[in-house]
Amino acid sequence: MVTEANASERLGAVVVLNEARDKLSKLDVLWVYQGYSGNNFARAVKEVCGDRVRVEVIKRTSKTFERLPKRWIVERNAWMVE
Repeated sequence: MVTEANASERLGAVVVLNEARDKLSKLDVLWVYQGYSGNNFARAVKEVCGDRVRVEVIKRTSKTFERLPKRWIVERNAWMVE
């Protein structure tokens, strides 16, 4: 999905989830980085995906570069959806 440059990433994510709703029956956990944290985003995900899906924020533990393993899993799996 392509959005305008000024579109919110959170809103875009909810729109994508809504578009793919019928393909997400096995989704249990949505791993996101800190830009997607917040109760409003988690609530929107639950409205689209149902109560079975939980949003898990992968947080950094330092200010320097660190590899966040779960983030790479998410990005790699996003390629498979296409």
